[in-house]
Amino acid sequence: MYKKLIIIICLVLLVGCNKNINTLSLNEIIDETIDSKPVKANTNAKGFKYYLPSGFNLYKDNGYIHELHSKNNTYYLNVDVISYFYKNDISTEHELDDFEYYEFEENDKKGYLRITKNNSNFFVELCYNYAIIEVEVKEEDLRYVVSRGMSILNSIEYNDLVIEKNINDGDADLKETIYKIPEPEKKNVKNVLEYIDDSDIEENEE
Repeated sequence: MYKKLIIIICLVLLVGCNKNINTLSLNEIIDETIDSKPVKANTNAKGFKYYLPSGFNLYKDNGYIHELHSKNNTYYLNVDVISYFYKNDISTEHELDDFEYYEFEENDKKGYLRITKNNSNFFVELCYNYAIIEVEVKEEDLRYVVSRGMSILNSIEYNDLVIEKNINDGDADLKETIYKIPEPEKKNVKNVLEYIDDSDIEENEE
């Protein structure tokens, strides 16, 4: 009898604590994520580590730029260790044609969500904890992207000793940090993912 009662109580608590992200706005998803305890990191990288959610695969590790795949979508995780090390602010400008724009902050860590419409797709820039995730998806995937993206960004842990050593050693990969990511001048003219693919082809031809 007591065992059944305990099970019922646990189920009620479990349901009450886990909200369906489909009932939350994108801003609420962000706020709840940064207010919660970061998930323990399970993926190691050069000077940092982070949590890779279930359903995500690390397809390519280019130092401080990681290409992640999930649900047939390609995510670019760009970690700016230079800005982290020197505690530089990362900012962007709110454009009038933004579909969604939201700035947020937690414990001196600033972030923003910027979504722009690209034909029938939506280009997402999610920045927090000195890193940014970029991905282009359908509108129905926006909540999934923001939820999983914030889990990744919120979980990033930096290794100061390794980062300082890489900076002092003149690590070549540092030049490919967040501000060096290739993007088209107008995202609504050409798909940003196609632009990156074209850049890779041009490099191989040189």
